[in-house]
Amino acid sequence: MFGLDMWLVWFLAGCVIALAEMMIPGFIIVFFGLGCWGAAVVAAIAPEAWAWQIAAFLVVSVSTLVGLRRLAVNLLRGKTGQPRGVASSGIEIGTVILVDVEMLPGRVGRVRYRGTNWDAKSTVAITAGSQAVIVGVDEINRSCLVIEPVSGKPESN
Repeated sequence: MFGLDMWLVWFLAGCVIALAEMMIPGFIIVFFGLGCWGAAVVAAIAPEAWAWQIAAFLVVSVSTLVGLRRLAVNLLRGKTGQPRGVASSGIEIGTVILVDVEMLPGRVGRVRYRGTNWDAKSTVAITAGSQAVIVGVDEINRSCLVIEPVSGKPESN
């Protein structure tokens, strides 16, 4: 290919893919770059063994993707060190907020939190204009607060 040895083609393809990982979120394609480098090793040893090069690419890509992705993501993500009472998204559990629209059980409504509108859900009905307390964040939609009505008149945020 263009007068290049196949091991060099595989190696350069691996470099391009590894560099592309920096521009694409998800930490997935770097493992295909590692597969290219595995195929480059095979191509350096056996330049005419196309099937072995493809097999090395597939085996290295899939095995590193399955074996190392979770470890690498946990290592790179690190610990957030959130204080107790703060959800992983930075939401302060226990904060009293104002409900903008009537909340029906299990339905998404709107509340004011930190000076802006947020989606929120509750297991019980809450009237518009009343106060509620943040008890968590929805597991599926991390930008949706889980709230409960407040009894009495605590200070709002």
